[in-house]
Amino acid sequence: MRLRMMREKMVLVQRMIQGAMPKQLKKPRDRNYLHNTEIMLTKVKMPLPDMMAAVLAMDESILDVDQVKNLIKFCPTKEEMELLKGYTGDKENLEKCEQYFLELMKVPRVESKLRVFSFKIQFLSHVCYAFFFLHVIEFKKSLKTVNSACEEVRKSIKLKIMKKILFFG
Repeated sequence: MRLRMMREKMVLVQRMIQGAMPKQLKKPRDRNYLHNTEIMLTKVKMPLPDMMAAVLAMDESILDVDQVKNLIKFCPTKEEMELLKGYTGDKENLEKCEQYFLELMKVPRVESKLRVFSFKIQFLSHVCYAFFFLHVIEFKKSLKTVNSACEEVRKSIKLKIMKKILFFG
């Protein structure tokens, strides 16, 4: 465990020296953020260009609402985008998270588009739920009508008299 942590620190130091990581992303808090972003990206399980194509196409058959919400949550800030715009090194030297940021930067107004995509995915389910809810309300009204008709039949004096006549026959 300690050996693994030491190796990770050495790799981070080497990257900082080589300039692979932007200066702002070298803080420990930011490393946790980068790590969490990488975990999120491994859950998506698709190449970054394909993911961005799905976002641009707003294809809900490829990305579900939870994945899109995670993409929104891990959108880079303007400062991070500015830092990465200035990066001129080999993109293969960057972490997967930073490569993800670079891919997101290719999409203009990416966070807005992701929010619209999330709304689009959720809209159909909300409409279906509302439609179902309206049918449930109508069904309840129908059941109340049937129940009240049954009560009237049970309490009807004329039917009770008819029952006695038929009984004695």
